Amino acid sequence: MNKRLTKISKYMAFIIRHEPQSIGLKLDEGGYTPVADLIQNANSSGKSITADQVQQVVAGHDPPMFAFSDDGTRIRGI
Repeated sequence: MNKRLTKISKYMAFIIRHEPQSIGLKLDEGGYTPVADLIQNANSSGKSITADQVQQVVAGHDPPMFAFSDDGTRIRGI
């Protein structure tokens, strides 16, 4: 994972696992939040994140740190 993706990964971990409300995200009962909301709210907060970067971050972790819902529209920390 390159430096930019590492920074995005750390940011995503902080937001999804600890402070979703800091950028206006809400997690559902399973701990998921819509990927589109994550991207939109992060970008509105001054972080530049794309859907492709989110995909790369999720795919780039072994062991996995994040998981997508079955339909791929939501994400959660694991």
